[in-house]
Amino acid sequence: MKECAGKLTPGRYTVKVTLHRVHCSGKTESDEDEIYCVVTAGGGADRRELARIAVGNFEIGGDIHTDKLIWNETNLEGVTITIMESDANEPAHGSDDFIGEIQVSADGNCRPGHDTLDEGYAENKRYRQFSMTGSGANYVVQLEVQA
Repeated sequence: MKECAGKLTPGRYTVKVTLHRVHCSGKTESDEDEIYCVVTAGGGADRRELARIAVGNFEIGGDIHTDKLIWNETNLEGVTITIMESDANEPAHGSDDFIGEIQVSADGNCRPGHDTLDEGYAENKRYRQFSMTGSGANYVVQLEVQA
């Protein structure tokens, strides 16, 4: 796993993103889904992976409260957090499956990416909640974003 690393830049926002909770409402494979997230910056040819974090294994109804710090940096351009399902142990299934993505700007604002719906804040008003439906799966992800 890559660790988040960087230097603080005066006059820039420091954004801290914590993956609070992941809930599996539906999946397409019969065995457990092995979920991970990738934090990237840039796009196209300039896209670079900054961190890759294991989240956990899921069955339908599974709920993990991870409270994992996935980003804590001063970033000029913001980051994209992509949730993936690993097929590393399933050679017949091909490449890893995309579930959804969230874009976090340099000032801490969030917006949903592909196959992702922004559900606003959870009941406690602390965690931002997103529903992800890529590859036929259905996951709910809660993030805490501080800028």
